Amino acid sequence: NVIIHGVEIVEALTAATQVEDLADAFVWIESAYTSDTAPAILLNIRSRAELLHGSTTLADNVPVPTRAINNEVAFMLMRTMTLEFDICLTGLCGAAHLNGREGVVRGDDPINNERWTVRLNDGTCVSVRALNFVHIRRGEYRRRSP
Repeated sequence: NVIIHGVEIVEALTAATQVEDLADAFVWIESAYTSDTAPAILLNIRSRAELLHGSTTLADNVPVPTRAINNEVAFMLMRTMTLEFDICLTGLCGAAHLNGREGVVRGDDPINNERWTVRLNDGTCVSVRALNFVHIRRGEYRRRSP
């Protein structure tokens, strides 16, 4: 099942920063999208990895994984499967009072492409970098609401 395999990849991506997990995600993207769409998505991931996170690309075209890159790719997979991406905020300095708060990644921040919009459990929306959240599992995965 494509969704079960995708969720397994998400869990591996967010548990560690191993190049094999990111490579598995690239293969999953190639199989989940059309031959016209997949290369553009992978190019976007590589570009973000280099420009925003300073990651180099290995010979097999998979960026060197970091928590931020893995979080972004994991969110992309979850969005493709229309599943919620539950997170916990961590490592915030300017808004340290938000550390430990839980929520759901809603998507790219429309104002700042280095950040992601997160809706916290109390309904508040915040803009954070991918480095500042960790994926959490809260029971069964849920379908993404509009």
